Amino acid sequence: MRHYHPRIDVTHRYRYVPADFVKHLLSTTLVVAALTALLSGLFHEPVRPALKIDAYATQHPKGFLTVALGDLNGTGAIANYGPPYNHGTGSVQDIIQQWVGVIHPVYPKQAFVLEPLAYAAHLDPTLTPALNQFTHASPAQQALWERAFGTALDHARVQGSHVLLPGGAYGPVGTMMQGLLHLGQSGLMTGALDRSPADYQFDNQNALLFLQGHPLHSAAKKLELEGNQWGIIHEERAPYPGPWWMTIVTAIYQLPFIANASAADALALGAGMVVFLVLMFAPWIPGINRLPRLLGVHRLIWRNYYATHQADSSDGPSVPS
Repeated sequence: MRHYHPRIDVTHRYRYVPADFVKHLLSTTLVVAALTALLSGLFHEPVRPALKIDAYATQHPKGFLTVALGDLNGTGAIANYGPPYNHGTGSVQDIIQQWVGVIHPVYPKQAFVLEPLAYAAHLDPTLTPALNQFTHASPAQQALWERAFGTALDHARVQGSHVLLPGGAYGPVGTMMQGLLHLGQSGLMTGALDRSPADYQFDNQNALLFLQGHPLHSAAKKLELEGNQWGIIHEERAPYPGPWWMTIVTAIYQLPFIANASAADALALGAGMVVFLVLMFAPWIPGINRLPRLLGVHRLIWRNYYATHQADSSDGPSVPS
């Protein structure tokens, strides 16, 4: 019976022909480049415009004030986040996060509300008395104003890009929040959040973090980009899959004991590292390195070749099929 033998078949059953590898490489590169330019021009990149502060403040003024109030009273997504931004506990997952500590300090009450309003007061002097009254009040009095404003905001009406608030004992907070809304709608909020003494500004941390929480989650949910929607492998505004090679990563997040854990990111990262190490060292792990031979997938793939191109057993030693 004839059997496949790699040394005999590879060296004696194939015809060698001259080839210009450089020419093939160059021609392939040119073809791929031309197709990329053509298809990009026809279909464009399916990417939505960025969610900007001014657009959100104009389209969702009440939502903007809700975010700002959370930053002011310490209940917002970043205000109580925890390391590496501050000493909160809202998003602390594991001991490693606590050990790293606050390496990118962000204190939203100051950075997201009071400091931008201080800059805006140079253009709108009516904000100065309200700011002075708030900053010189006791923490207890500030909390009373903040709660009163929150109650009023729950019953507020939206008229275009304006928020009509009912009366309430919220002191200077009403003037401050309306001033912050005007600053956000003007497009100057991003610059106020990312101010730096350096000549060139490359740190956009505060502007990126300001809309964390409900604004970004709402935008992601409409596009099916949230974690529980397998969003990491979806493409924006496209009828075809996105980065399918991230399937393993997002599949790990769907495991109940990881998805519902407080340290979901740490567990997912650790599980992904274990999968990576198993795949990398598979040829040396006993049992796993025998799977290809035991499963015999290669025989299924090469069955036609084995049937028609088997070397004579007399040409050399044979191997089992």
